[in-house]
Amino acid sequence: MEKIRIACANRGAGTAPVFSAVEGGYFKENGLDPELVFYPGHSRSLPALIAGEVDFTNAVSPELISINIHNKGDAVIIASAISRSAQQVCARPGLLKREDLRGKRWGVLVRGDADECSIAMAFERWGWDIHKDAEVVAVGSGGSRLDLLLDASKVDVAIMHAPEPFQALKRGWNFVEDFGRLDVAFQNSCAATKRRFLKTKPDLVSKYVRAYCQGVYRFRTDPHFGIQVIEKYSGETDRSILEPTYVLFARLMGGMMFPSLEGVRTAGQILHKLGVITRLPAPEEFVDLAPILQLEQEDFFAEMMGLKGKSTK
Repeated sequence: MEKIRIACANRGAGTAPVFSAVEGGYFKENGLDPELVFYPGHSRSLPALIAGEVDFTNAVSPELISINIHNKGDAVIIASAISRSAQQVCARPGLLKREDLRGKRWGVLVRGDADECSIAMAFERWGWDIHKDAEVVAVGSGGSRLDLLLDASKVDVAIMHAPEPFQALKRGWNFVEDFGRLDVAFQNSCAATKRRFLKTKPDLVSKYVRAYCQGVYRFRTDPHFGIQVIEKYSGETDRSILEPTYVLFARLMGGMMFPSLEGVRTAGQILHKLGVITRLPAPEEFVDLAPILQLEQEDFFAEMMGLKGKSTK
């Protein structure tokens, strides 16, 4: 068994590909012994990857792009679980529909993150101006994410990740918008490593991507297993929260599992418009398709879906 360290930015459903690969035994099946290392958000987990503290992480493209550009990092996306926006919008009591949200205080953890990018992306499609029609408020990471975002003294509208919107409903907040319905290419939950690591240990990275894809597929096709994974890692036990969380993510998750160049391009364009990065990067800077291409050439996906016998290689 080869030991690997995986940085996890949260315990929510967005990190379910990693959790599913652990719980399904797919890392061990591929000869890997994983250690999960938890950090408070992507702003901490991605620098840990760049610094060599961990070998892999489950990332989102805006933060990965920003970290690479600002810190001359070499983080690279090697597989995708979700290539669309997966955030939801909840609002304090009294705010019930989209128009009620115009001009209000929109809460995110940190400025320039994937959540602020999702706001900008939605506003562009709604015909709103993020600089005029919202006050984006960074609530920080000093405490429970849910408590920080649902502080009505600072925030009117919160960008959330399941199971948070369903937990917010229990606290009297309203579920107003689902950004997943925008159906815009946007590289969300994805597997990442460093280019140097990929270059020096291509076989290990291939094993990781194989296990990651197996985790994604199992989560998407096995509701009982998927709900158990969310319950174990999020700590949520309420079935009325767990079930809609699973349905939401299972519908978004999977696809081709190729990193989305268009989704990374979208993220880079939004970051540039927001002034988070000073140049407009090419998406190829942050993506390597080789590990997934290799699996496709080996008929891995057909095997995983039960259409062919497992390779004896």
